[in-house]
Amino acid sequence: MNTVVILDHDSVSIEGCRRMLTVSRNDDIEYKFFQEPEKAVEYVRNYPVAVLLSELEMPVMSGKEVFDMVEILSPSTVRIAMAQIKDVEHTLKIFNQARIFKMIVKPFFLVEDILGPIQEALEYYEEWKKTEERRQKMEQKMENVEQDIRQLSEKLEDKKRKHDGIYHVAVGVIKGNLSSEIEELDAQDSNYTSAACEELLQEFMRYYMYEEHQYQFHVAHMKNLFHHPEEGCIFQVQNKAGDELPSDVMAKVAYGMFLGGYLCQQILRSYRTIMMIEREGNFYVLRMFCQYSGKGSAYKIANEKVRGLLKNVTAEIAKSLSDHLVTGIKEQQFAVKAYFKKEGGHSE
Repeated sequence: MNTVVILDHDSVSIEGCRRMLTVSRNDDIEYKFFQEPEKAVEYVRNYPVAVLLSELEMPVMSGKEVFDMVEILSPSTVRIAMAQIKDVEHTLKIFNQARIFKMIVKPFFLVEDILGPIQEALEYYEEWKKTEERRQKMEQKMENVEQDIRQLSEKLEDKKRKHDGIYHVAVGVIKGNLSSEIEELDAQDSNYTSAACEELLQEFMRYYMYEEHQYQFHVAHMKNLFHHPEEGCIFQVQNKAGDELPSDVMAKVAYGMFLGGYLCQQILRSYRTIMMIEREGNFYVLRMFCQYSGKGSAYKIANEKVRGLLKNVTAEIAKSLSDHLVTGIKEQQFAVKAYFKKEGGHSE
């Protein structure tokens, strides 16, 4: 039910309005009649009012003053002025200054003279409420989106903060190795080595620092990169840890697998590489085993110094990622065990 407040200091006018509106009774509208502006304003202050009709010319407080106060107290209330037109210019000035919805001229001879403007004002009020509800829903949606963005930003910032240290270690390892050893290489070998090390960091950024994926995603990605049986390049992955790895461990294990696969891909013409994830106490262990042919030309890179440089860089990055590292080499094969703890290093 909508409330309509009617204010007029003239008792005859107010009673006339009361009789007309009583005849056209509408159960959806509740009418409140006032002769004193202060009481009408007080009512608007304390209760929701859809429409306010007020006489403009009143002795104690003018209709314009009432409208100005109501605009502050209840901006949604639709304001209608009632007046006997004596000074047209003055009345129009008040109409414009008070931002009134409609002005109606007294006296009222038919009920439609007052009821029509009230119904128009109520329709306007209902439309305003719908618009306001849509606006509030949109604001709530925007607030939810902003909250999601804030939470996502906090997660990204937290993840970036956690991984920045490892990233800087990786950069330092590569720059340290390159700055001291790359000067002795010719232009072709130098460019090749720089490009290879840059890719190590790009993969680090893409799959370790900013994205979280499960085991199957990383397996598919690694096989797409390194498993090419038709070319004699075999890359196998097995998870014997007995469960899905925690995200913070999976990222390190996945990048560790990438380091091993990438080293084989860059250095060897053909290889058989096995990656095995196991558990030892509260450690997740990545076992990397590579076997390659000793016949003919086994190496893609002829320069032994370049091969050694890439091996050193990948080994140093692996050390910076893992809690500890064990390596072994026998004839035409090599093996690496990298140990990883969950974030914080807590036992399970």
